[in-house]
Amino acid sequence: MVEVAAIERAAFTDPWPAQSFLELLAQPHVRAVAVEADGVLAGYALAAVAADQGEILNLAVAPTARGRGLGHRLLDALLAIFQREGVTAIFLEVRRSNAAAIQLYRGAGFQPTSVRRAYYRNPTEDALTMTLPLAAEGAEKG
Repeated sequence: MVEVAAIERAAFTDPWPAQSFLELLAQPHVRAVAVEADGVLAGYALAAVAADQGEILNLAVAPTARGRGLGHRLLDALLAIFQREGVTAIFLEVRRSNAAAIQLYRGAGFQPTSVRRAYYRNPTEDALTMTLPLAAEGAEKG
């Protein structure tokens, strides 16, 4: 957990406390994935599944490991989990100024759907809500 908390502090101006990760990971509806680079933890992602809905709660790559496609790997792993679990829609919030994350999510097919005013702190900033519809695994294609 120490490595996750260190990446969180390096990646975000308003990082989650380590206790938040521990509490989330204890929940049966939360899914977690991680990625290594050069033999050390380089990124992680947390998501929640409730019925047929998924939410990406947090996705971070250590600043020193960025530009290697690790964010794509984390996102792809979450999307595979959502697909296996029958999720039909995924949503997330992202800082409006986080162009790299927005590009990552748009590349996977997420589209902006709304703005949450003053959602983030330190600094205060709006969040862009993005959604991605998924076809349920085994669903008929027409």
